[in-house]
Amino acid sequence: MSRFDLCAVGFTVLDTLCTPADEMPPNGGATFVDQMTMTVAGTAGSTAYVCAMLGMQVRLATELGADPMGDWLVNALGDADVDTSLITRNKEVQTPMSMLPIGQDGARRAFFTPGTASTFTMSDDAIERATDARFVHLGGIGLLTSFDGERSEALLRRAKEKGRTTTLDLILADERAFDKVKPLLPFVDYFIPSIDEATAMVGPGTNANIARRLKQFGARNVLVTLESEGVWIDPENGEAFQCPATEITAVDTTGCGDSFSAGIIVGLSRGWTLADSAEFANAVAAEVAQGLGSQGRLGSGGISRVDGKFPRT
Repeated sequence: MSRFDLCAVGFTVLDTLCTPADEMPPNGGATFVDQMTMTVAGTAGSTAYVCAMLGMQVRLATELGADPMGDWLVNALGDADVDTSLITRNKEVQTPMSMLPIGQDGARRAFFTPGTASTFTMSDDAIERATDARFVHLGGIGLLTSFDGERSEALLRRAKEKGRTTTLDLILADERAFDKVKPLLPFVDYFIPSIDEATAMVGPGTNANIARRLKQFGARNVLVTLESEGVWIDPENGEAFQCPATEITAVDTTGCGDSFSAGIIVGLSRGWTLADSAEFANAVAAEVAQGLGSQGRLGSGGISRVDGKFPRT
């Protein structure tokens, strides 16, 4: 039996955010905002964190700098009971970090340094330990310079050899990243790109056509997130369908994709159908979008609000 429910692998970043911030401050001056915060973020880090908040036994494999930002992330993850034993620390390169001014409409812009996202990689032993989980989630393809390619394929191949369920998400992916993604898809059970990433990789078209093109490369299930329109799902079995988003007024859309991935993983781990898991994932993402940062309102009762609506077994 696997020790962990989930091991998330890849991109983790410390986000600093403020809102509302629609204009840059004047030179030498200051702009007062209503709220600022720091959060665990990234397509691996935030997904791991939210899954732990939702009750899963979680491990995270990533690399951070040996700096105060990395210390903060490790402590925050540990406080959420995420296993951090596969986090390596780099003394030469800083922790990935973003500064995100969030506009009144919830849209985000970013100042970003990738830091150790470009140096993260895994030995065969680390891959063996990372695949000691029922679900293996790889997040950040396109940004993981040292891990993209042979090492990422080795991770997913080994996960499937051990009978694990695999999920894949991207970050800032474009047509060049697709060359790194394609070899992975035969080892992916659930591929979860955004519509912008999917369109950049395979070209424009209807949601159905875009998902179908991606599925032809070997992924068993393709879930294309559509921002306020929900998600288009082309499943391994049955007809493709759209699951609409939860109706909300967004405060900040940061982390919605990562929390959606977390919701899918949690739902599937509970034995729910893919449709029910997607509905749950949309509800989790909605709680995130109604607060500031990658966990949004989840830490202030949002988990109870979401889970209370989904008594499925």
